[in-house]
Amino acid sequence: MKNFIKFHIALSFVCLFAQSVTAGSFQQHPSYCSQSCSRFDAPQCGEIEKVLKQYERSLNTSNVEGVIDLYTADGVLLAPNAPSAVGTESLRQSYTGTFQAISLNILFDIEELKVISPEWAYLRTNSTGVINILGNGAQIPEGNQELFLLRKSRGVWKIARYSFSTFLAPSN
Repeated sequence: MKNFIKFHIALSFVCLFAQSVTAGSFQQHPSYCSQSCSRFDAPQCGEIEKVLKQYERSLNTSNVEGVIDLYTADGVLLAPNAPSAVGTESLRQSYTGTFQAISLNILFDIEELKVISPEWAYLRTNSTGVINILGNGAQIPEGNQELFLLRKSRGVWKIARYSFSTFLAPSN
């Protein structure tokens, strides 16, 4: 219950912060954090950027265990048109199924990174690249906006919640 309350307090801070930011005040930077973090937050932001790069590598190599290692034990994946994957085993099943159907060649760009407490941070990204459909060899463009909520667990930043949606127009 204590972690549940902490999560909702952190999420409330995220929402309040997001509402207080005027449109366009954050610009895209490959290394947003190193440009904008305070001296206190800069090491934390660097660690979070490394988590994102490890996630990108794991996705691009279809490495299920590499992805799972980046999540907290109670991590949640909120993918479009799918039920939430909650916890390690559900995440493993979701990513295994995904990598059996597709392979990815994508890059993440950090749009916003904010450490909101010693244990919580959020990361807003855009990703672009190519999805390879393994069943028929088709290649389709990939363009998503993502929101990561990260929690520091035993001194290491981990993905606690991850949600994404496409920004590409549906194909005809």
